[in-house]
Amino acid sequence: MASGSVPYGSMVILSASKPGATIYYTTDGSDPRTSPTRKHYISPIKVLSKLQLKTSAVYHPAAGKTEVSDVSTYRYETIGTPPAPSVGLYDSFEDFKQVSDRTNVYIATDHPAYFADDTNRLARTSTESGSVIYQTDYDITSLLIYSYFFTGIDLEKNRLFASADGKEYKEVPVSFYPVGYPTGNWQQYANEASSLPPHTRFLKIELRGAAKSWSPQLSSVLLNRNTASVAIKSTRSAGSLQVELSSASQGARIYYRKDNALAFQPYSEPLKLTGYSVLETYAVKDGKEPSPLRKYKLNGSSDILVDSFGQMVSANFPEKVTDEQELKADALSDASYYDGLKPPANLDRYGGLAGSSAKYGLKGTGFFAIQQLGGRKVMKTPEGNVFFSLGMNGISAHETYTMVKGREQQFESIPPYEGQYQPAFITSDHGSFSFYMANKYRKTGEFPTESSFYTEAVGRLKKWGFNSAGGYSPEKYGSLNNFPYVRMLPLNMDWAKLDGISIFDIFAPDAEAKIDQAFANALPQNKDDRMLIGYFIGNEYDFHKFYSDVPKLKASSAAIKGRFVKMLKDKYQNIDTYNSNWGTSFTSFNDLREAELPIKTSQSWKDMDMFFRYYLDTFYGTVSRIYRKYDPNHLLLGDRWITTSFHNEKIRDVMAEVEGKYSDVISINYYSYKIESDFLKDVYTKSGGKPILLSEFGYGTAEQGLNPLLPNAAVNQFQRGMRYRNYVEGVADLGYIVGAHWFNYVDQAPLGRYWQGIGSWAERYNSGVLNVADRPYKSFLAGVMQSNYDIYKVLLGERPNFYYDFSQQK
Repeated sequence: MASGSVPYGSMVILSASKPGATIYYTTDGSDPRTSPTRKHYISPIKVLSKLQLKTSAVYHPAAGKTEVSDVSTYRYETIGTPPAPSVGLYDSFEDFKQVSDRTNVYIATDHPAYFADDTNRLARTSTESGSVIYQTDYDITSLLIYSYFFTGIDLEKNRLFASADGKEYKEVPVSFYPVGYPTGNWQQYANEASSLPPHTRFLKIELRGAAKSWSPQLSSVLLNRNTASVAIKSTRSAGSLQVELSSASQGARIYYRKDNALAFQPYSEPLKLTGYSVLETYAVKDGKEPSPLRKYKLNGSSDILVDSFGQMVSANFPEKVTDEQELKADALSDASYYDGLKPPANLDRYGGLAGSSAKYGLKGTGFFAIQQLGGRKVMKTPEGNVFFSLGMNGISAHETYTMVKGREQQFESIPPYEGQYQPAFITSDHGSFSFYMANKYRKTGEFPTESSFYTEAVGRLKKWGFNSAGGYSPEKYGSLNNFPYVRMLPLNMDWAKLDGISIFDIFAPDAEAKIDQAFANALPQNKDDRMLIGYFIGNEYDFHKFYSDVPKLKASSAAIKGRFVKMLKDKYQNIDTYNSNWGTSFTSFNDLREAELPIKTSQSWKDMDMFFRYYLDTFYGTVSRIYRKYDPNHLLLGDRWITTSFHNEKIRDVMAEVEGKYSDVISINYYSYKIESDFLKDVYTKSGGKPILLSEFGYGTAEQGLNPLLPNAAVNQFQRGMRYRNYVEGVADLGYIVGAHWFNYVDQAPLGRYWQGIGSWAERYNSGVLNVADRPYKSFLAGVMQSNYDIYKVLLGERPNFYYDFSQQK
């Protein structure tokens, strides 16, 4: 902004000619290159009276090199006579003279550079809450409080309380939002209210923060002196967004700038936005302090796929949310819904069938175990009662995060990271966001912690008849919530990974010793946990790719290839014999180590058969032996076969035969339109009679604009519930299935899970029992509960299993 006369409250924006330069300025006439009073420029500078700005930029082109610009000088005067301040209070904490009472606070003066050169802030002396009370001889009608919060810890907002007599205080609802730009690891926030209870003469400000006593720090307090900040109202039309700006302070002038423009413009009429834009706004009324600078991210693009609640714009479905008030109302309706559910009362504390131990002569071992009961295998609780594991995978919000950075135009609205929605962001670049977590905050006013999320989920799951936590759920909360759960063995080790194929390289150097050390560190502390069902070895290993990929590996980076070549050398002794059997022309066995070996001849296939069996025996055998060394109490639950391997008879037979020697249970992630009982019975038989846990299954619809887990399996949530019933009751009736775990608790993110990036490969399934708005799929769950509530009747043959004939549906 050029020097000259400007309206009261104008903002000066400074910029440097070189990106990355740091700008310093003074307002007392001193040299900004050297002055001890210079300030670091981080946000626009207000012009409230006569002002002289001197500026300089410092640039570091390389390590050890510094360039300092010349000094630039700007002079401003406000048009007309600056208005007299309105009646009220402004406290910048030079001392405590304006405070009538205080608790657990002091005035901090250290590190002003962290706080935009603010040399006096109010901080707490301990992590206990601190407070200050203001008493006035006039009614307090508005307030504005600036605070600094450290960005590296959980944000706990200030609380404000109003009173007419200083005796009875009532909490005041206030707006809370980030102001300006971060300074290092600190971000300034504003608490603002434009209307307080009538006759308010006392105001109590409470600072909270359990993590550190030095965050937050109060910067200043304005009572009846501030201009209300700018609010926006937007209306969407085809290809554009009309935006209206307003302030609760009557007669205030409003200014804005769009996408980091060089100057603020006065607002006079609604703005029409046709793309993704960042709008910065403020308001100023003569005689009052200008409002805080507020930033809004607005999307006027025609490319929007996801609405502000994380729902697909193109989809219409019964559970879709249309405004924030619906979410707030859900908090009340949820209580009524969940309180009205009545799960069976005939269960023991583990979710097993109470009294079945005595009835059927089953003996408790103190831990979950497998036993023969008549003509079938059953899992039993530590007390010996029959237990069918109705599990839920993914009891966390992890799969609800989606990458937003780089494709902002596809989302109707993404809150700024610096604001109150900060806990809904993930990754170091703050580029991924969970609309589910944001909706939980809109609904309840709080972000759930990992622990509170799990606890709430367990309460709901028990109401729906589930009795256990499946894979990819936070393992540390199962026992704390008295909810049977599973763990994963610590085998996700970088040294055992291979390029292009997801299997464990058990032949890697010192593999056994490394596994032993990992198990020794992780297993003993849980070996006496009665809520722990057992451990999975892994998840969806690519055994179906073993024959095609292992021969192509290079021994220099894959020990398994070196072991394979050694087996071939030990068998054939000389290279000519090998070449004759394999149809190759290598000159030495050493040449095989880095080469791609063709699997073409019948003998090459036989050799691969032998090596596959040897690999599995070494892997399962090693893991089982070391596992039982450190935990003799819990079940070894297998490695969650991928459905592709299960459907490959050649692979399936060997896996069943070998794993059956070492695991207590065979686990399969089994997604299917129908129960293939012949295949499942084949696994049971070839494994030597090991029971099967179906560690993942699920169905979805396309109603929400998400992908169904199995295309065309269900057209609506009712049919989804019927699929659940057919599956769960169908497998429970087989006589060798001991559980079925649904995938998963909450629908996946609308444009894909964040760690899979951007693309069609990123999973975005209607997989949850809840949608992105935390709304349960009630018609689906009605079917779920019918089966879950009756599961032991089906299991023990007291009623026939349910079957819904989809072939008869149009």
